[in-house]
Amino acid sequence: MNNYSLKSPIFCLLVTVGCTAVPQDEKNAEKDSNYNQQIDALEEQPEKSREYDSDEKRIEAARLASSEKDFKTVARILSSIKNPKKNSYVKSNFLIIEAAKAIHHKKPELALKILKNFTKEDPLSSDDRTRISNLKAEAHYLEKNFFSHAKELIAISRTLKKASRKSNQVQIFRSLMMLDKKKLENLLKGRLNSEERGWILLALVVRGNEENLEKQFFAFEEWKKDWPEHPANANPPDRLITLPEIIKQSPKNIALILPLSEDYSEFGEAIRDGFIAAHYQSEEKKRIIVYDSNSSPIAELVEQAVKDNADFIVGPLDRKKVTALAKARLPLKTLALNRAEGSSEQANLFQFGLAPEDESEQVARKAYEAGYKRALVIAPETEWGERNHKAFTKAFSELGGKTLESARFSSQKDYSNLVRDLFKIGSSEDRASTLSRIIGNKLEFKARRRKDVDFIFLLASNSQARGIKPTISFFYGENLPVYATSHINRNSGNKLNNIDLNGIHFCEMPWNLENQNKVQTAIMETWEEASKDLAPFFALGADAHKITQRLGQMEKYPNYPVFGSTGLLSMNSNHMIRRTLAWAKFENASVKLKEPPINFK
Repeated sequence: MNNYSLKSPIFCLLVTVGCTAVPQDEKNAEKDSNYNQQIDALEEQPEKSREYDSDEKRIEAARLASSEKDFKTVARILSSIKNPKKNSYVKSNFLIIEAAKAIHHKKPELALKILKNFTKEDPLSSDDRTRISNLKAEAHYLEKNFFSHAKELIAISRTLKKASRKSNQVQIFRSLMMLDKKKLENLLKGRLNSEERGWILLALVVRGNEENLEKQFFAFEEWKKDWPEHPANANPPDRLITLPEIIKQSPKNIALILPLSEDYSEFGEAIRDGFIAAHYQSEEKKRIIVYDSNSSPIAELVEQAVKDNADFIVGPLDRKKVTALAKARLPLKTLALNRAEGSSEQANLFQFGLAPEDESEQVARKAYEAGYKRALVIAPETEWGERNHKAFTKAFSELGGKTLESARFSSQKDYSNLVRDLFKIGSSEDRASTLSRIIGNKLEFKARRRKDVDFIFLLASNSQARGIKPTISFFYGENLPVYATSHINRNSGNKLNNIDLNGIHFCEMPWNLENQNKVQTAIMETWEEASKDLAPFFALGADAHKITQRLGQMEKYPNYPVFGSTGLLSMNSNHMIRRTLAWAKFENASVKLKEPPINFK
């Protein structure tokens, strides 16, 4: 391996430090200029070097470009290396950089295949072995193999310097938090070393006590006694250290303000029942006071809640009432169950709900992550269709995708003309007809759909989709991926009807895909409608209770989401609580869970 002198380009780059305050844009420009100079210098050196040194110099340039995430330059430099297997230094760095390039291009399977070339016998430095483990961990994370990700990080944790150890442990714990109680318990049945076992048991402290923070705290205290030498005992996760403070801040008297008469009363009752059921399952000693939001103006109800010694408010559900609260001075922290129109700087207002736009935005992200850049949209001519169409188009455009065209439908049963026009089948037929006239002969012709599209975003109910999806297939779109929101999964219990939906991907709240916990079990055993149309509102009530307990924790640690029945819940800087949903697919006329809610922050 080469030893680089004080005159080497890399040393010069590292010691180029300014002595006076420089504007950030100037610093960035200077950094870019220095980086480009180093790459140029390193690429010039092989031309002046002995044959033996040339590939080493190119590898040095590729390493620098890789560290800057400049993978276009990386690809160019690697292609110029004459003999990637010339010696251990060139070979190992060539493979490491190729794996980093694969990960950058979201090809984790390829990265892991490249990294399999390394063995324990290879003469590698400890730094290179750490780089390899980190690359393996990144690849496993991209594949959503969270235990393998954590395992790689656990393996290198003791080799890291103290400054890096803490962030490494944060990543280990966050990854294990993505596994539910059942998966963690199953891992304990397999072969584990002591450190891995300790980490999994620590993750179970949280995942095994989701309903009650006090039980979580006592379980953590027991874990610390059982694992005094474990690395996480010296640096426990912040969310566990602060449990006593969070429990102390947790409200004791909660006002539920929901519509229990007139408009939206069935939704309000479902939310109330979900909230109270979660309260009883948590075994917490709290007082819940229920108010009908349709009985008085919202300001008067808030005032009454204060008089009744409430220290926290959940509700209202009606958007206009939430908007009114966003403009008022709130005396108590309030978890609204809808979003206000416009922005709010109200410090005591936290907004949570079942906003359909969230789902359309997640469809945009999911499709873009799958490599699809060009979309067609099919949507109903309704307010719901318009809102979701706008949300999808905006999110997809911001990611770098393009909505090529949209088609709107109303109440028709035949969607042939709609899909035919969207696919430009008529243009294909017109071209064939024109060509026949020009050559004077009738041509054998098969109509074709447009080829510039990657996928279709379908906004439709279950019954509407059963008419649209077969029409897409009929007009030569059988191989086009189709994505949808959870709306498509309503009333999907009849397997015979679902045959026409096979192949459609859609996002959905966990409640409607699998029975997660004892709260959900208790609710579904008590109320039949909790597994039907009102299911989202029972789930919303259960999650509102969970957020009420953990609001301080969510505010303080946004990277640690709450595992809810409506999705993976996290709070942004505007006090908006966002839901990350699960992904499912219609297969063999049944709904199959494909991916649980995952947090990639």
